Amino acid sequence: MAQPISTLPATPSPLASASGTERALVALGLDPRARPGETARARDDRLDTELMALFRDSGRSDVFEALHRHARGRLLQWIRWLIQQRRARLDPGDLLQDTFVNVYRYAAGFRDEHRGSFRSWVRTIAANLLRRAVSIAPRFSVQALPEGLQEPPDPARGPALRLAESEESELLGRAWSIFLQHYARAYEKLSPRDREALRCVELEGLSYADTGALLGVGPSNMKMIMLRSRRRLLAHMRSAMMLAQAQQARLSA
Repeated sequence: MAQPISTLPATPSPLASASGTERALVALGLDPRARPGETARARDDRLDTELMALFRDSGRSDVFEALHRHARGRLLQWIRWLIQQRRARLDPGDLLQDTFVNVYRYAAGFRDEHRGSFRSWVRTIAANLLRRAVSIAPRFSVQALPEGLQEPPDPARGPALRLAESEESELLGRAWSIFLQHYARAYEKLSPRDREALRCVELEGLSYADTGALLGVGPSNMKMIMLRSRRRLLAHMRSAMMLAQAQQARLSA
């Protein structure tokens, strides 16, 4: 006798007991479950690389938000370790944000050659940013701070603070996505030489002298190119944001 359909074992759904991040992955067509023989780290590496490749090819903001949400915790942990190794006085959160700015801006240069491609690529970006920040950061002494500012903050975080931090992190992720969309559009409006100069200095971590040699310009001209490139970038972004704000005001009126 045939077995009743109601008693047949059901195939587990990837949405069963899934977190918000995992549900976002499923909505994008990715399976957050580990494959046979795949460790948790290997699974995370694979998903990060798949998300980055999808964002590179589609440019979709929801894909970037999913990537940021899925990868930021592990990347922040590694950045904290890197800062500690370099004994640098830098904010890990700031370096994390700067890293994702470059991930968004230079997505076209990503190559998904193996499962850990994104991890290798994004860590190279973060390390280059740290190296540049350390090379230009002013030195100061904690003892020189006013009385009362030398004590470290209390590391204890209660449930209310953790909840507030989680909500702020979500809002920050959405805000960064909007910001980066404006940044990407402004970047595309720059001349090829300006884009290449920014890519070499801010992504590859090259010096002005090395970048100038690649572009065929002298050191003084290279400084002027970088200054003008950044000013043009900001001008394009400011214009686009003001236009978006005016459109939103008209819709709300």
